[in-house]
Amino acid sequence: MTKEKNEKKINNKTSIFEKFLWFIRENYKTLIFFIIFILIINYPLPYYVFVSGGITDLSDRFEVEDGYKQEGSYNLSYVNEIKGNVLTYLLSYIVPDWEREKVESYQISEKEDIEQIAIRDQLSLTNANQTAVLLAYSRAGKEIVENGKKIYVYALFDVLDSDKEIKIGDILLEADDTTIEDVNTLREVILKKAGNDTVKLKFKRGEQTYTTNVKVNEENNARVIGLSFVTIYDLDVTPNITFKFAPSESGSSAGLMTTLAIYDSLIEEDLTNGLKIAGTGGINLDGSLEQIGGVKYKLTGAESDDADIFFVPSGENYEEAIKIKKDRGYDIEIVKIDSFDDAINYLKNYKK
Repeated sequence: MTKEKNEKKINNKTSIFEKFLWFIRENYKTLIFFIIFILIINYPLPYYVFVSGGITDLSDRFEVEDGYKQEGSYNLSYVNEIKGNVLTYLLSYIVPDWEREKVESYQISEKEDIEQIAIRDQLSLTNANQTAVLLAYSRAGKEIVENGKKIYVYALFDVLDSDKEIKIGDILLEADDTTIEDVNTLREVILKKAGNDTVKLKFKRGEQTYTTNVKVNEENNARVIGLSFVTIYDLDVTPNITFKFAPSESGSSAGLMTTLAIYDSLIEEDLTNGLKIAGTGGINLDGSLEQIGGVKYKLTGAESDDADIFFVPSGENYEEAIKIKKDRGYDIEIVKIDSFDDAINYLKNYKK
């Protein structure tokens, strides 16, 4: 490249730079306005904004080795949750079916922030999937082997008083130098204490291990330390099962549907009757159901995605679902149940 061409290229660059500076000088007020506007509308607020969700075929969320396939499908019902900012907060007053909920509604104490609540939601999903496996495999007569377990911090209460910060998701290892085999081990240690005594806890966060002293409090004639825990097991089951939930999915409300889907994958009989089955409800190891939130959004999603039936726990959840169906003229069949067995019996006796 000649010297003349080099100089021309430099001049062109200089010219472009000068034009850019001229544009900034002429429009700086507008640019500043837009920058401030973007910052304002994206400013985080202590709210969640909920919008109608949909349903997802659970066969995409787990795989049982050599499992049986069904003509119909089991579907989890979900709610779309948006982190609150100025824009979503304002839109929630305008867009139908968008609703706001303060973060504090999901806090058990002020010690919990949005990040820790999200970790609890992930623990809830893991625990719900674990319960679904234990219940479905035991009912199907399949092999379950427990290799170990971990005790996770699940919630922080206002009475928690420790000399080192404890967070949701920390793994409890020892209490007063006693290895924690299960939550009962910790209870036994606490029961030996008097009010205002301390318990030395050893716990793990990531790859780091910490020790802290936690004060024992007297509350309603009981000794507490201001923490609750959830047990996550290391299980080997036959046939093997692999979960494929997305990182954005969390919570325990898919427990019922996950259990039904796993159980039907383990038995030869197809219980779906060719139906597109949706539903919601937390589940316990004894097969009983727990009430959940967001029924309106989950039912709306099931209706819009053409589900045939919608399982829902009896009580407040069922009453809310029936009201929404009546008010909006939905065609979906709502089935109230109290347990896993109720759902199985309904499907086995279903008549088209």
